Order: sequence, then structure tokens, then C-alpha cells
Amino acid sequence: MELLRTKARRTRLSEILYYIFNAALPIVVLILVRGFDPPYLALAIILLSKWRIFALRPRFWWTNIKANMVDVLVGLSVVGLLYLSSADIVLQIIITLLYGGWLLGIKPRSSAHGIMLQAGIAQFVALVVLFHFSAVWSELFVILGGWVIGYVTARHVVSNYEEPNIELWSALWGLLTAQLSWLLFHWTTVYNLGAPILIPQAALVMLVLGFSAARIYSMQQSERLTASVIRGTTLFTVALVVVILLFSPWNATL
Repeated sequence: MELLRTKARRTRLSEILYYIFNAALPIVVLILVRGFDPPYLALAIILLSKWRIFALRPRFWWTNIKANMVDVLVGLSVVGLLYLSSADIVLQIIITLLYGGWLLGIKPRSSAHGIMLQAGIAQFVALVVLFHFSAVWSELFVILGGWVIGYVTARHVVSNYEEPNIELWSALWGLLTAQLSWLLFHWTTVYNLGAPILIPQAALVMLVLGFSAARIYSMQQSERLTASVIRGTTLFTVALVVVILLFSPWNATL
């Protein structure tokens, strides 16, 4: 009984430390972004926060890296968003609070819908940051960045199922994201919501396509995919993409 009580106390202590660390991390990142330009220290803190990846034997490192890449992608993107909004402290505080919500409320989810939500958020915010910096980065870097974002987010979804071709499907989605990144790199339009951060069309298009692809894939894996589901999802996707294209501010570019 004493052993069980000791384990219970350790578990509660671990949970308390987990919440304290994840609540403090966004605040530390905000302070470092505002205190140092460029925000290399903030980027380093995000990477150092994943030290537990290497707490196991080296043969597990690569598996742990791939399993944590979505969280790393969101963390690095948050640093980018904070840096882009450095002139607006209110927006920075909002982003910091949203990052705290990600760490404490969204990241721990393990359901199929939770994992899709995680992948969708990661893909969206990463593409927003990627296209914001596309004005100063080379075309090749934008294309490679698009592939990495697509690969990481697709793998996060596909690995939740008993899929024998995880790497293939992830690489194919990465290829699609890279191709659209190349196309929209030369045809960049954005939505100005009155904030320092503009929403690139590429992020919205890939969000719609990603949602539809994930829905069809999950239905197929659960053996509930029917012709009517495919038709409905396809029509929904096409309609949303058309709306995005028709209402794009073609005179606004990054």
C-alpha cells in the first residue's frame, strides 16, 4: 500500500510539473521574442522543450522525433507569429494564450478528431508563417518548407491508423503541399484582417483540402466510406475553394 501511495504522489507531482511547465513555456517564449531580435533564443527554447525525445535509448530517437514534429511545428510557428506581430502587444498576448491552449488543451488529445484538429492547426499556422517569410526566402526554401509541413501533418493523421503505407501517403501529401506552395509562391494573395499578420490564400486552400482528405481517409479506415460521402465531400471542397478564389483580394500581396 505504501508503494501504491508513493506512486500516486509521484504521478500527481508529475502532472503538476507538466502543467506548470506548459503554462510557463508560452510566457517565456513571448519574453524572449520581445527581448531579442532575431528571436533565435525563443526558437532554441522550443527545441529544448522537447528534450524528452532523447530521454530514451538512441534507437527510439527517430521515432520520437517524428511523433513530436507537429508540436515542434506549432511551437516554431508561434515564434514566427509573435515575431511578425512584434508591434502589437495585444495580438502577441492573444497568440501566447492560444499557444497555452494548444499545450494544455489540444496537444494532449488522442482521439481521431483531436489528432485531425492538431494536424489542421499545425498545417495552417505553419503555412501562414512560411508565406509571410516567402518575400525574403528563396523559392526552393518555400517549396521544401511546404513539403515538410505537408509530410509532418499528414503523417500525424495517418499514423493514428493501422496503415502499412504511412511514409508513402505522408510523402504524397507533402508533394501536393510543395506543388501548391510553388504555384502560390508566384501567385501570392492574402486576406487582411486588420492585424499585422495577413492570412495567405495558400493556408486556407490547404486547410480545406486537408480537411476533406482527412475525412475521406478516416471514413475509409473505419469502413464507412460510401459513394455519397465521396460526392458530398468533393462538392463541399470544390465549393469552398471556389469561394476562396472568387473572394480573394487579388491586389493584396505579401
